[in-house]
Amino acid sequence: MNKIDPEIFNRLRQLITDLTGNDIEEVIPDADLEEDLGLDLDVDIARLVDQINKEFEIELSEKAVYKELTEEAHATIAELAKLVYDEYELG
Repeated sequence: MNKIDPEIFNRLRQLITDLTGNDIEEVIPDADLEEDLGLDLDVDIARLVDQINKEFEIELSEKAVYKELTEEAHATIAELAKLVYDEYELG
């Protein structure tokens, strides 16, 4: 993953912290959404994408995010931040 946009990462980090109840120190770029932060993407993807869309005023597709995050071995914060960044920049 290329360098993560710090503004997007910090906003996403706070959103994930609010959603999962994890300490903010646990929400690092390499943190796995499921294994490290306790999200179940099969169950939580709709709520996660909805919160991201509201926070960033973007239109990420739940299906597209799920597909992108589950195609890889690990769905990390860095991967999610890249998806948000790409959509936010298209804005």
